Amino acid sequence: MKLTPMKKILLNFITAIVTSFVILGSIANADTSWMDKVQPFKNGSHPKMKPTKLKYELSWKGTLKAGTITFDFNKKDKRYKGLDISQAYGRSQYLAYTVFPYHFSMTSFAKASTHKTLIFVADEKDKREEVNTTNTFKPGGVLHSSTKDHIIKKTKKKRDHFFKFPNSHDPISAIQYIRRQTLKNGDQLYLCLHPFNSAMFSEITVLGRETHNGRACIKLDVKLQKIDKDTMHLKTYKKLKKATLWISDDDDRIMVELRTKVFIGDVRAVLKKQTAL
Repeated sequence: MKLTPMKKILLNFITAIVTSFVILGSIANADTSWMDKVQPFKNGSHPKMKPTKLKYELSWKGTLKAGTITFDFNKKDKRYKGLDISQAYGRSQYLAYTVFPYHFSMTSFAKASTHKTLIFVADEKDKREEVNTTNTFKPGGVLHSSTKDHIIKKTKKKRDHFFKFPNSHDPISAIQYIRRQTLKNGDQLYLCLHPFNSAMFSEITVLGRETHNGRACIKLDVKLQKIDKDTMHLKTYKKLKKATLWISDDDDRIMVELRTKVFIGDVRAVLKKQTAL
C-alpha cells in the first residue's frame, strides 16, 4: 500500500506512542548481546496505576491538530478474574481525516498482580486496508497471528510466526513496567517489545527531572531497533529519528507529552484530560 505523506505522519505518531515512546536505533547490530541486557518481567517499587483514563491530542509542532488517542488503564471485568484490561484507541481528525481516515483500537489482557500480558489484540482500519492482530504471550515467547484485508482489491493476507524470546512486552504492558521502576536520573532500562508483527529492542534512559507543561516531570529518552525473528540480530528502525518523553514525577507517573522527530519534522502527543475509571 502506497503511503501518503499524511498517512506516514499518523503511522509514525501511533508507532511512537504504542511502542512505548521510542526513537531511532541508528546502527544495525549483527550480534545478539542485547538478549543479555533485557530485564526480566518484575514489578518495581513504584505504586501500581489506579484505573485511569488518559486523553491525548496529536499534532504537528503543537499547532496543526491531527487526531486523538485515549488510554484506559487497568480496568476490571467480572468475566476475567485476576486480570487487568487496558486499552488504547484513537483516530485521525480534522484535515488529517480528510486525507487519511484512520482509526485503531488495542487491548491488553494482563495478570493483575504482575502486568504480565497473556493476550494482546489490535484492530486498524483505513480507507484501503483493515488489519487484525492477535499476539499470545507464552512462557517461551510470542505467538503472532494477523490478517490484512485489502478493502479495494478484496484480497486477504494472513501471517503467523512464533518469536522465541521470553520477557516480551506488548506496548501497553511496557508502559506499566517502565512507570513502576525506580527511574533515578541516569538509570537505563532494556526491554523486548512485540507490539504488532515485529519484535523490537528498546533502551530507555532517564535524562533527569524538570517542570514541563506546568507539571513536575521525569524526562526520558528511548532508543528502538527491530529484531530479526530468525537470526535475532538487531536492525535499524527507520521510521523515527528522535523522541523525548515527559512523564509526571508523582504517584501517577503518566505521560504528559511525547515529541518525536520524523521525516516531516516535529509531531507531538499532549495530555489533555485525566480521569478515574
